[in-house]
Amino acid sequence: MNQTYKNIEIILVDDGSPDNCPSICDEYAKKDYRVRVIHKDNGGLSDARNSGMDDATGEFIIFVDGDDYVKLNMVEKAIGIAHSTKSNVVIWGFSADYVDENDTLIKSIIHKHESGVFDKYEYNNIVFGKDLIGNLGYAWNKMYSMVYLKGNGFKFTKGLSLVEDIVFNSLVLSRSEKIAFLDEPLIHYVQRPRMTLGNKFYEDYFEIKQKGIVAVESLLLAWNQDVKVISKIIGSLLLGSIRTTISHLSRASTLSITNRKEYLDKILYNSAIIDKLDDVELASLKEKVIYKLIRLKQSYALLLFYKLFQK
Repeated sequence: MNQTYKNIEIILVDDGSPDNCPSICDEYAKKDYRVRVIHKDNGGLSDARNSGMDDATGEFIIFVDGDDYVKLNMVEKAIGIAHSTKSNVVIWGFSADYVDENDTLIKSIIHKHESGVFDKYEYNNIVFGKDLIGNLGYAWNKMYSMVYLKGNGFKFTKGLSLVEDIVFNSLVLSRSEKIAFLDEPLIHYVQRPRMTLGNKFYEDYFEIKQKGIVAVESLLLAWNQDVKVISKIIGSLLLGSIRTTISHLSRASTLSITNRKEYLDKILYNSAIIDKLDDVELASLKEKVIYKLIRLKQSYALLLFYKLFQK
């Protein structure tokens, strides 16, 4: 509501909220004529975004998550670039703000990529710095052309969790005629202490993460990136997904140690997965130890390592 660019509509999607959010949304709609509210049955993040997209009348759209906050000139900056470059998508950086239980800021880390405008014949010239894959993966640090989205029928995949942003962006960015990058962090991605619902392990976790990695690979191939660059990126993402899977498994109190080993063995003995780790770059001693144990298929040792390390 306080954006420096005033000609905007603000769509609040009440996705079947069980608390007092619906009435709060309605109160804001009374305060500002630019605010509109959609009340709907709970359908998840992707379904909520799709509802907002269907209802939007603007030339461009930005998806903002409810627990983050944006800089006051975000829309002005993004729409200026979009108009001057005629880009289908504008991408900017973000500040990852780590806060404690009292929402006191502990540290803030800026993630951004160098500015530039690329048409579809130049995507192979995009340099993949350390932050670019992360910047590409989110939906909330981008402005999308509505004509482009609706003209191609792009939608978020309903029911998909964890990787819905990159699956959406893979299609959108691979077919774009022109993309603009802005090297400013215009949104604050708030990282709060993780509140767990227990130690339940979701058996499709690794498979879901794999869908995200496949989406990244599809995008890089569509952009005609160098095969060696793709190999390193996919290897790094794959190692990360294996590590987080082991971390979840090590805390899975609902599974016996035998069941945990069996689950992990299916990954470690799958050569189609493990062979993609050949070109991965290891930055620390910890990563080298974990990588070695993965290569040696030491499931018990990996589970014990993570259990001890996380205490």
